[in-house]
Amino acid sequence: MKINLTLNVPVEFFYHELMESALEDIRVHVGKKISWRELPGYTYDKKWASGRQAKMHIDTAIPSQAYGYTMDMPDQKFIVEYRLEKKSDKQTVLMYTEENIPKSSKVKANNKFGELALGWLRKRKFKKMAQKMAQEYYK
Repeated sequence: MKINLTLNVPVEFFYHELMESALEDIRVHVGKKISWRELPGYTYDKKWASGRQAKMHIDTAIPSQAYGYTMDMPDQKFIVEYRLEKKSDKQTVLMYTEENIPKSSKVKANNKFGELALGWLRKRKFKKMAQKMAQEYYK
């Protein structure tokens, strides 16, 4: 999945919001606070209420430019990257990519069906989430 979006916020602000989200996720799942400087290469286990589990690995954290992680689950792997570009002092171009690597043909088939049936909904939800993060700038 690829999404390009222009947000009406400074690139530094949006990057800060991404970092706060990542650091809070780590605090919740690991039980300790870390600095954003410790993010690149950081690995931790994540567990959802549904019982699903993943090993999270922070691949990239370049201030105001990029944030990326790999989420390795028993049945599939997700590689996610947020690339940020400063369009102007108050505008940021967000380029989001998400690659899904299934570990079996069954998961691959399920993912294809889900992508066809719900891909537009996932993109819509992502755009709303990004806009909501950007709106925090004006509060």
